[in-house]
Amino acid sequence: MDLRSKLAAIFLLLLVLPFVAISAIQIDRTAAVMVGDLADSGNLLINQAFEQIRRSLTHTTGDPVAAMRGDAALATLLDSAQAFGKGVVYARIEALDGAPIVAPAGDPPPAAIAATPPFADLRAALASWWPPSRFGAIAGGRTYEMSRAIDVNGHPLAVIRVGLSTALIAAAAHRSVRDILAAGAAGVVLSLLGAMLTGGLMLRPLADLATRFERIAEGRDAEALPVGSGDELGTLAAKFNELSRRIKANRAQWETERGQFINIFRSITDAVMLLDAGGAVLFANPEAQTRLGLPAGGMAEGKPLPLLLGRDNPLARMVETVYATGAEMRDVALELGAGENAGRVLVSISSLGQGPEPAGLLVVARDLESMRELENVVDYSGRLVRLGGLISGVAHQIRNPLNAMNLQLELLGQDAERGAPIDQRLRAVRQEIERLSRAIDALMRFMRPEQLKLAPVAVNELLSEVAGQVVRSGIRVETGFDPGLPPISADRALLAEALRNVIANACDAMAAAGGTLRLTTALAPGGFVEIRIADSGGGIAPENLARIFNLYFTTKKNGNGLGLPLALRAVDLHHGTMDIQSADGVGATVIIRMPTVRRAAAAAPSAARIG
Repeated sequence: MDLRSKLAAIFLLLLVLPFVAISAIQIDRTAAVMVGDLADSGNLLINQAFEQIRRSLTHTTGDPVAAMRGDAALATLLDSAQAFGKGVVYARIEALDGAPIVAPAGDPPPAAIAATPPFADLRAALASWWPPSRFGAIAGGRTYEMSRAIDVNGHPLAVIRVGLSTALIAAAAHRSVRDILAAGAAGVVLSLLGAMLTGGLMLRPLADLATRFERIAEGRDAEALPVGSGDELGTLAAKFNELSRRIKANRAQWETERGQFINIFRSITDAVMLLDAGGAVLFANPEAQTRLGLPAGGMAEGKPLPLLLGRDNPLARMVETVYATGAEMRDVALELGAGENAGRVLVSISSLGQGPEPAGLLVVARDLESMRELENVVDYSGRLVRLGGLISGVAHQIRNPLNAMNLQLELLGQDAERGAPIDQRLRAVRQEIERLSRAIDALMRFMRPEQLKLAPVAVNELLSEVAGQVVRSGIRVETGFDPGLPPISADRALLAEALRNVIANACDAMAAAGGTLRLTTALAPGGFVEIRIADSGGGIAPENLARIFNLYFTTKKNGNGLGLPLALRAVDLHHGTMDIQSADGVGATVIIRMPTVRRAAAAAPSAARIG
């Protein structure tokens, strides 16, 4: 082989190999970015649906499934998903058995949805070392599914399912391949011409072309090649310029979408940070800059988080642990350092991407103080509602004796004018005065301040003791106590009186022939002990259920309407909750939740006089 042939062969090889490598890199980057955008679209829709469900369930105490079905905002969100969500084929909420809870009318048939592969299959195909496998994963326009479980009180209830189609990705991939093939054809023509020609005149344009390809591969804009005559070099230059314009347009679109996501992150009230694989900050929203003391104006980007916060910072240590173990963390409470940035936050750290070495981390820190303030507002609102019911009951109990006394005094005056005996009228007035005095005494007992004598109390022991004092013969007592129950922080005497009132009320609700009283205890989420007192009586009528805790309200012939209100007040003083579940004719269950010693110490470190 002569020197000219060798030069032509080397020239052809040097052009083809970089072109093939750059083409593979470009296809991989296109696929990765588009799949990432598709995943972001699906995750955003799932998070929006999950947040709407959480809001809906927060404001309802009934059937959560019925609440989701009746949520118009949730239905509107899912109906509009296909129109506005990138690549969304369907978005629905299903029960665990596959039955639809909220499903738009335009969704595919259930058989097609059931056969949809998970989105993880698409990511696995993109992670394959074989290039045809990676390209084939997005070239067919298939549908993949992303899902998220919905838990209520720690139990799975439903699943959010979102189907995402790669049709748009496939179309873009085909265009990229056509562009690359077109550029390849032009490159082959240029190579053949270079093989036939000699001299540096031929090598200079090819060197310019290689330089511009390298700029594109590095993500930078490449200057347009000058288009000369209509020969092969001119055709190649024109094709390259066209390919460069398309890549630039696609990159601009990706940057626009990236900017939209960045704006979304900036609008979130929680502190949000994105870290790369080495722990350097890629993005921090204004809340993260304020809460964590990071420098503003983009000065934190590119710098390691431990350098910005200090290696002794608990958040920096937590991030280092996640990098070292590869395990994600959810809702971990951290106490930040002293100074203006001090405070408690709830931190969640998620991996960006899959594999033993994640591409980066998403760090979200939520201010616990604002959450606690919201809980206090809700608790205060509930107390106002109960106070309104109390005032209504007191007004009723005072108004009736006053009206009766007014009538008796008027009749007394008429009898006195006629000379008729007035002893009966005077006795009636005296009885009404005594009735009014009893109502006021009950109110004073209910409203008097209590000095809580808090101490660890064993709930199982206290329930057994109170039941032995109250339950009469003919009533069978069944227990389901949790033997590992931690102690609660309570005033034992006051809590015993509250349980005595509830158990006595349950016994009175059962017929004279007797019944079954079931007492159960369990550890509830959030650091609470749950006490259930259930009877087999006639239950509570629906119209009376909302008034059962009102002072003076009673359905008993000789009742005074004080037992349950006093029990509720005792539970309130301990920062607990009390609820009643019942239906007419099927018995009633009183559910009491009391804080454990650990939670009570965190919420209220010292006893206070409460009125």
